Amino acid sequence: MKLLSSAKINLNLEINSEIKDGLHTLNSLFIPINLYDEIQIIEIDEASDIITFSPNIELNGKSTIEKSLNLLRENNSFSNHFEIRVIKNIPTESGLGGGSSNAGVIINYLCKTYDLEVPSNEDIAKKIGSDVPYFVEGKAALVSGIGEKVDVKEGIENLDILVAVPHEKISTADAYKTFDELGNQNHFEKTKINNIELFNNMWNPAVTIEPKIEEHRDYLEEVFSIKFFLSGTGSTLFGIGDYHELEEGLKNVDKARFRLIKITKKIDCSL
Repeated sequence: MKLLSSAKINLNLEINSEIKDGLHTLNSLFIPINLYDEIQIIEIDEASDIITFSPNIELNGKSTIEKSLNLLRENNSFSNHFEIRVIKNIPTESGLGGGSSNAGVIINYLCKTYDLEVPSNEDIAKKIGSDVPYFVEGKAALVSGIGEKVDVKEGIENLDILVAVPHEKISTADAYKTFDELGNQNHFEKTKINNIELFNNMWNPAVTIEPKIEEHRDYLEEVFSIKFFLSGTGSTLFGIGDYHELEEGLKNVDKARFRLIKITKKIDCSL
């Protein structure tokens, strides 16, 4: 079976100082976009799973897919094993949610295919990652708590979004560590585009870790003549504009500055 696993954009993000179960609470508006990892999954007659990534990625501990399989087995009488191959098109440590999306898609697929009970959002957030409950739902949503509260939002209009991923990477762990160190310096300004408030109080932690991100933002704003924002806790910058104007601007970009730069669209569902 071939599955598509979409990226997301945080149109806004406010990380709170409140800690619950060892995790910061947050408030964020997520949308899925048409940038996908590809997942091949087959059941195998083996005593363990085989999980591979192409290109290979460095993992700090277990992958989100392995954590998802473990959680499903904890919650169900389920001993099947799988060979899972992931073609990674979503850049890692970018704030686009690739690993979380992979986990959400695997949970959805296996629960529907094998009639399994879906773990609680709270367990998913704590044991796999705070973005994963959103990807289990898959639609544009307001996400809060430690990621376990997912309130689907209908009526968000179609958006053309220029996504630019610099070569600089920011790990989620480093972002939160720096957020805690900066304390009251994590202020942010709000901008409204198409009746959507855009902001991210992870901006100061991001540019503290990787100052070049601010240079990239200024460069993009000069080329495209629109404002750019940070997505999530990673290094990705995004701007909302008219497709044809974004396309014209893209012709003038020094693409060597970025791991990925492309025009994407909001989609209805990440699954």
